[in-house]
Order: sequence, then structure tokens, then C-alpha cells
Amino acid sequence: MRAIAALSLILIVATALHARQQKDDGVILQFQRAADSYAFQHRQTERRGAAPAPAPMVEGAFFTPPVAAALRDRLRAAGCAAAGGQEFVVPRVNSSTEGTSPLPSCMSAALPKLPPELEYRVAGVALLLADAHLHLVVDVLHAALPR
Repeated sequence: MRAIAALSLILIVATALHARQQKDDGVILQFQRAADSYAFQHRQTERRGAAPAPAPMVEGAFFTPPVAAALRDRLRAAGCAAAGGQEFVVPRVNSSTEGTSPLPSCMSAALPKLPPELEYRVAGVALLLADAHLHLVVDVLHAALPR
């Protein structure tokens, strides 16, 4: 009887984990499509010969609540942590990436790939999505990394 109960519990947990993984995969796909759309607009502007100047972005446009949760889970599962003891200022969306750091390899392995026009950066415990050519912050994910 205990064996049947234990097996049932294992199946329930496995089913729940599988359902969550499928949901996270859909959320990440949505994020990647938004990133690809941004990159496409960036390329179109460059091809027209105009200086790329994206429309002002708003915080949370890419890191929606479901995306934020999925990325935080991935970073936590990868064991990535922010560097301790450093002072930092988290830049606002549409500001310069100056003073931010490149993404450590531990984090890049856990996050979805981006088109070349975008890059991840770090400011303390915040994960930044930045325009790699314009060096502007496109979105901010606060408290992305445990200390």
C-alpha cells in the first residue's frame, strides 16, 4: 500500500514538473519573439541608413511577470549569484549601460540566447537587457540574482 502511495506521489510531482516546464518553455518563446522583433526593427532602421534610435522603452516590456519568474527560476537553478560587497546603481530603462558588467558565463548558460543586437548585462542583483550597439538599457529585471 505504501509503495502505491509513493508511486502515486512521484507521478503527481513528475506531471506537475512537466506541466510547469511546458509553461516556462512557452513564456521563454514569447520573450525570444519579443527580442527578435526588437532586433528586426533595429536592422530595418540600419538598412534605411538612419541612425538606430529605438522608441523609448518601458520597464517590463520584455521581462513580463511570467518571463521574470521563469528567468529567476533558471538563474536560481543554475546556482548563479551576484557578486557580493560591490556598490552598484541599477540604471533605468532608456539610459546608458555605463557602470554595468558583462554577464558571467554561469548566467549566460542559464538564459535564452539573444539576437546580436541585444545583450544581457548585470548591475548588482539586477539583470539588464541592453541594446548591444547603442549601449542602452532596454529592460531591467530587479532581484534576478540571489546574493
